[in-house]
Amino acid sequence: MNRTKILEVLTAEGHGAHAAALDALIQPAIWIRAEKLADRPPNPTAEAEEEEDEARRGAPAAAAHRPPSLEAALASLPLGASRFGGVPDLPPGVEWPSRDDVPMEFVAQLRLADAAKLDPLGRLPVTGHLWFFYNSQWLTFDQDQDHRCCAVLYHDVADDQLVRQIPPRVDYQGEYDSEPRLAPYVHGLATLGFHAGDTVPGGVSPWITGTPLEEFWQDFTAYHGSKIAIEGDVNYQSNRLLGYVDGQDYVEAHLHGTEDQLLLQVDSEDAADFQWGDCDRLYFFVSKGELTARDFSKARLYSLLG
Repeated sequence: MNRTKILEVLTAEGHGAHAAALDALIQPAIWIRAEKLADRPPNPTAEAEEEEDEARRGAPAAAAHRPPSLEAALASLPLGASRFGGVPDLPPGVEWPSRDDVPMEFVAQLRLADAAKLDPLGRLPVTGHLWFFYNSQWLTFDQDQDHRCCAVLYHDVADDQLVRQIPPRVDYQGEYDSEPRLAPYVHGLATLGFHAGDTVPGGVSPWITGTPLEEFWQDFTAYHGSKIAIEGDVNYQSNRLLGYVDGQDYVEAHLHGTEDQLLLQVDSEDAADFQWGDCDRLYFFVSKGELTARDFSKARLYSLLG
């Protein structure tokens, strides 16, 4: 969705008097479209049972109708390529993030040159990479503690200086686990495409509270949100860099009010076999000052999970 169309919808619904106020809030974002490249690594026992069952039924071999294996799909990707899931390419010597000795799940690797031309305000670095990790063992309830359940890494290095990582594997038994399991969880692999779009604040957010827009904005976004959504959002899946939290700000994410900046929104994306809780989304945040300083060490993550 572009700025002009957003303001046209606002005016058509009888709120044209507030067009200037909304126009000042519209924020460019970068929409991310994911395309499946490989499924997550299969459970070896389940895979063997599936192949035996198909053989008994005379069905084609499972490998004939599956996407490439994760290892083969990764081998087809150049170092540094933007992706959801799989494993990251990190600079030599950079450790895989962990929390209390539990390795975090790898979520995304973004080559910033892929998105630089779509960021007219220059909020992101134009070179290097961002990597996003999430420690699902701790959910998101402890964001105000010293140990965070996410990590965002930034390194301004060329693709050919990166090294494809092998995930550390540790036995972990959570409070509700009947037996130990391996961590980190490795997701499916998806390649990414980037497109520009404009976003508006959610139905409840610090940008709206206390302004004349507050009187009608929550109802307006509830009834007309699909008309002003970023073009290209499909199947109710919405992944983006920058912009605002999608929909109502029910996640209470804005620790610093309007000084906060949504860095990355990741949906329960089928292409990467992402499943955050009950089809939830992950929201990675930094403050505007941290983003300007290229300091991602204090990044925070929110969702309905915690």
